[in-house]
Amino acid sequence: MGRRMHPPAEPPRVDEVASFLSRFPPFRDLSAAELEELAAGVSVRSYPAGTTLLQQGAEPAPHLFVVRRGAVELLEGGEIVDHLGEGEIFGLSVFSGLGPVLSARASRETECYLIDADPARTLLGSAAGLAFLAGAMAMWREQVAVEKHVSRAGVDDGLVAEIGSAPDQESLAATSRRLPSLIRSLLSDGVDPVDIGHVIGMTIDHLTVRLIELFVEERGDPPAAFSWIALGSAARHEQALTTDQDHAISYDERSDPETIDPYFAALATAVADGLERCGIPRCRGNVMAENPAWRRTKEGWRRRFGEYITDPDPMGARISGIAFDYRRVTGAVDIEATLDGVIRNASSDPGFLRRLAATVLESHPPVGRFRDIVVEHGGEHVGTIDIKHGGITIVINLARFYAIRAGLTDNHTVDRLSGAASAGVIADHTRNDLVDAFRLLWRVRLEHHAERVEWNARPDDFVDPGSLPPVTLAALGASLRVIADAQAGLAKEQGLGRRRG
Repeated sequence: MGRRMHPPAEPPRVDEVASFLSRFPPFRDLSAAELEELAAGVSVRSYPAGTTLLQQGAEPAPHLFVVRRGAVELLEGGEIVDHLGEGEIFGLSVFSGLGPVLSARASRETECYLIDADPARTLLGSAAGLAFLAGAMAMWREQVAVEKHVSRAGVDDGLVAEIGSAPDQESLAATSRRLPSLIRSLLSDGVDPVDIGHVIGMTIDHLTVRLIELFVEERGDPPAAFSWIALGSAARHEQALTTDQDHAISYDERSDPETIDPYFAALATAVADGLERCGIPRCRGNVMAENPAWRRTKEGWRRRFGEYITDPDPMGARISGIAFDYRRVTGAVDIEATLDGVIRNASSDPGFLRRLAATVLESHPPVGRFRDIVVEHGGEHVGTIDIKHGGITIVINLARFYAIRAGLTDNHTVDRLSGAASAGVIADHTRNDLVDAFRLLWRVRLEHHAERVEWNARPDDFVDPGSLPPVTLAALGASLRVIADAQAGLAKEQGLGRRRG
């Protein structure tokens, strides 16, 4: 469908436009006079659901779009890569003069404020505008990269479309129940397990966005600009069928927390409830936006990240293992430049690096004195190994340490290992061995989960090595030894003894 033009509505009131824009970047950095001047030239237009507002590679945007209400999908090659909501901007090609890099489509009845080309270029060419552009492009590059993983997995947009049109939580829960069968199908097709993790993560992202939309439809517009932040495995898109919730909220620092926080507390509970209905349990450690400690302003998060680094208690380094793996899922508060700067500077603190290294050594792979696989000798899981905590998590922790030491802010494990090798922090053979081990362990884990689901049993991470084919068993043993050797090398480098169970 081409772009459909609609007659503009009555000119909006300047004070209403200015008040709305002042809540969102980059407008909030304008002076009152600048904001009023800009708002005086803004028009408003409504678009029915399904309208294509911009076409990838076609004419540059005629103006800058700001979503007033409703929702807009961004598409790359016809595939959805992001959803935009209230206060978010698109049409950045008005600044570049080039064809749009992404298409934009109204996913439901949507109203946008339109800023003409000349004032839009002036705005985006300012210091605040250029910072906004950098953050927006980084976020969209991340979304496109994720979509490439999903495309390689052979997943079409059907599941995403169902989630985006779900009218309530019950419908979302019914749609999410398709995920285990989808994962089994991808495994049987030999899809890269890292790509499968992205499929699961992408699905949870879309569930989250739709739950936020449903809440806003019921409770009204948020009282301030905010962003929903995924943490831990959700941020890395490294999730399996036993994943839980880890998330946070960042809201506009110029708002009064006492006034606005009740809305965001209710939003967090609604999303957590909805995800739980979709089969994703709450975090047992309460690392969720429901917890007031995980709702902060951008400046509040900057200070908190700094505290994780300087805290001499090992707990700071442990929590940083969750918080530093962060990703904005949706929202207009651009936290990346601020928090990435803190993470990059962490490499200059040897005390933090040593504490972070110690967390990598807190778990160990099930490798015995003779470098054989050692299973649990008693208890509920006798005869098995913990494939997650005894393997996958250690690789994740190693990759995080290497990336932070190199001053990198990537949060995907494979990308972190590649970046660390490129920076000279680890040898190429170490990167290759750990990436191969990571993929093998992920496949074993996902196949185990799928098998448990087929038996109508709850997925877990305790794998019986004796149930594996001989070739897989040999590869598993080699992978666990690679991880043990990497831990030993890190312990020696940092002057730390490895903890044994």
